[in-house]
Amino acid sequence: MRTTLHLIGYGTTALAAFVFGALVMLIGSGGDSTATSRPSTSTVTSTATVTDSGATTTTTAAPTTTTRTSTKTVTAEPPAPESAIPGDGTFEVGVDIEPGTYMSPAAASGNCYWARLSGSDSFDDIIANNNSSGQSLVTIAATDKFFESSGCDDWTVR
Repeated sequence: MRTTLHLIGYGTTALAAFVFGALVMLIGSGGDSTATSRPSTSTVTSTATVTDSGATTTTTAAPTTTTRTSTKTVTAEPPAPESAIPGDGTFEVGVDIEPGTYMSPAAASGNCYWARLSGSDSFDDIIANNNSSGQSLVTIAATDKFFESSGCDDWTVR
């Protein structure tokens, strides 16, 4: 009976040590998804002593070393260029909106005003503008600084 208790006790201890080491290794490999995790190493050694009718036998299991390296690189996607422009506002070309040809359907307000601008503080900054009661079409150049829209429906890339 004593031999059985020793075997169960030592076996349970060895199993608990192995499970604990495995948990430490799994928990240690988690963390920040944008960082590269460092390799983790664990060593498990088990010793069991068996006593049978006065004879003693000691068995030592060879150390087990496990190395696990995981790398996860996360690259953020650049924001997609704005494919629609709200009907009201002043938008910076290359920052808020991209150059291109845009269309706005007939304005529900009955009047759509738009302007392509070379600056933002003077009447002389108007490159081109229009008042429309129907569908509006505008081509915003890469050299334009701002685009202003008032009373229009949303603009979509054409």
